[in-house]
Formats: sequence, structure tokens, C-alpha cells
Amino acid sequence: MMYNDYARYYDDGQLHFSVLMFDYLQRVLERHPVPGRSMIDLACGTGTLALLHADLGWDVLGIDASREMLRVAQRKARGDLTQQRSIRFRRADMRDWQVSQPVQLVTCFYDSLNYLLEEADLNATFACVAAALETGGRWIFDINTPYFLEHIWQPVEVDERDGYVHIMHSEFEPERCISWLQLTGFAQRSDGLFERFSEQHAERGYSQATLEQLLQANGFTIEAVYDCFVLTEPTPMSHRWLWVCTKQ
Repeated sequence: MMYNDYARYYDDGQLHFSVLMFDYLQRVLERHPVPGRSMIDLACGTGTLALLHADLGWDVLGIDASREMLRVAQRKARGDLTQQRSIRFRRADMRDWQVSQPVQLVTCFYDSLNYLLEEADLNATFACVAAALETGGRWIFDINTPYFLEHIWQPVEVDERDGYVHIMHSEFEPERCISWLQLTGFAQRSDGLFERFSEQHAERGYSQATLEQLLQANGFTIEAVYDCFVLTEPTPMSHRWLWVCTKQ
């Protein structure tokens, strides 16, 4: 299962991305203000971005399908008892969830939407987001581009840290624009021995035209598409897009 065993080691290698995305999102929100301070971070993972927003005074709900990732998020939320936060976490599939009280902002980052391998799944997710937003609320997400999945991910990548290493083998399927990735990790135990785990991940690339069609069908106006981490338009070789949408 994805993000099960790997959840324990996720922050050691990926925490910097969440902090980088948080800083970038503040710049995006200055250009595209939100009419309120309540938000949902969809596919929140270990909760870093959700917690950073809660520290700024946002009322935050983090949603993720991985029980193990949410355990890490909840442990982090309990770790600093000096912080007065309005934050909670819920386990749910991003394709099937709802809230009783609409919010002003929904986010989804770190190519989480690429894990939806069928257009119907992407459409179901957009429908849930639309139902959770107030009219005029923002839907902001990133997504890996087809160019990135085909040309940038290497067939073999290694991430080595103190007491931990994982190896990623990936293979691109051009017919469906899917990159299949096998992650094999080795983590050192307290007795000095290493234990092995393995997870299979898959990400699909979607064209801008497909994303536009599905967003508009679910009642969104597209305010901007950025080359992620800057506030300029994408290029044909952009690795990641950042979409800013408004519920009509």
C-alpha cells in the first residue's frame, strides 16, 4: 500500500517541499486573495502545510487516505502544546468526501492529483472540492506535467540518509502517460540490522485541455495557471503546474 511503511521516513526527505510550497502559496494568495480563513488541505500527508497555515490563524481540515501519514500529522500537531491551533485531520479518499460547513480555500499539493489514474477519478475529486467550497472560494492545486513524467524522472534514483536508503525504479507508459514507480526502502533498526519494505506508486499526466474541461464542468473559473514556484506562465518544458480556480 502506498505511503504506509514509507510514511515514517517521508518528512526526512520531503519536508523541504512542503515548506517551499507554503512560502510560494503565500505569494499566490497575495495575488489571488481568499475571502476568509477556513481551508481544507486535501491529500495533506504528514500535515506540514496544514500546520503552518493553522499557525497563521487558519481554521484547517487536513484530509488524507493514508492512515500512517495521518498518524505522523497528528503526532506533529500534538508535539508543540504551546501553539493554539484550529486544526483537525480526517481519513478519506479524495474522490469521496464531504463537509458540513463550506470553506473558502481548498488546496492539494505535491502532485497528489497525479495519483488519480482515470479522468473519472479526477472529475469526482473536483466535484467534492466544488461541493466543499463557498461561492467565490479558491481551489488551488499543483500537478506534475506530462513532460516531467516522461522526461525528468530517471529510471533509477537513490535517496540515501543516515540509517536509511531507498531506491526508486520507474518506467513510463506513453499510451496512458503513466509513470510506474517501485520504491524499495531499507531502514536501520535499533539493533543495527536493516528491514526492507516496498511500495508501488503510479502517477498519470493530464493535458491542460483535459484539466480545463473537467474544472469548468464542475463549476470552476480558471484564474491562472503558473509554472510552479514562480508567477509566470508555463512553458512546454515546465515540470509542474500550479492552478488557481474560483468556484462560480
